[in-house]
Amino acid sequence: MSWLSKLFGGHDNSAMDAANQYLNQISGVAHQGYDPYVNQGREASGRTQQTYEELMKDPTAFINKLMEGYKPSEGYNYQKELLQRELGNTAAAGGFAGTALDQENQGTAIQKLLSGDMQQFLNNILGVFNTGLKGEEGIAGRGYNATQQLTDTLGNSLNQQGGLAFQNQQQQNQNRSDLFKIFGQMLGGGVNAAGKITGII
Repeated sequence: MSWLSKLFGGHDNSAMDAANQYLNQISGVAHQGYDPYVNQGREASGRTQQTYEELMKDPTAFINKLMEGYKPSEGYNYQKELLQRELGNTAAAGGFAGTALDQENQGTAIQKLLSGDMQQFLNNILGVFNTGLKGEEGIAGRGYNATQQLTDTLGNSLNQQGGLAFQNQQQQNQNRSDLFKIFGQMLGGGVNAAGKITGII
């Protein structure tokens, strides 16, 4: 390619092409680094959203679902045995062992003990659940941050490529302008050079 064709806007973009060889790699490297976190965050966000929707739609059903796995604890069974012996001894000492009053007292005390055991189970499950939910929210937040960083990285790369393209086009325009001036000086001392060139063509 001759120097004349270059000045008239030939595609001598060697500087821009050299830079683009590296800039074009940014997208792939950025996706490779950020996509795993973006995908994990998207999945975690979906899970937390589903959980919150279930909780808000029917809180009672949500609690019942958590309680499906309840079984009386070993502590409850031990306390129940102690309580029954104590109540039995008290009833025997009072002379009403085996009566309706004795059975009622035992039933009430055991039910109170069972309720406390169930409440402790629920508290434990909710604690584990909240820990898991916070973990999911942390993953979702990390994914959101990765998405922002990926977007910024790709945007900066495009800005750099756009700037190079602008500079390249600006240089080509300047080269054409310089060429017209040279021809104008050759044909008429720079007076109305563009018009004389047009007339010649």
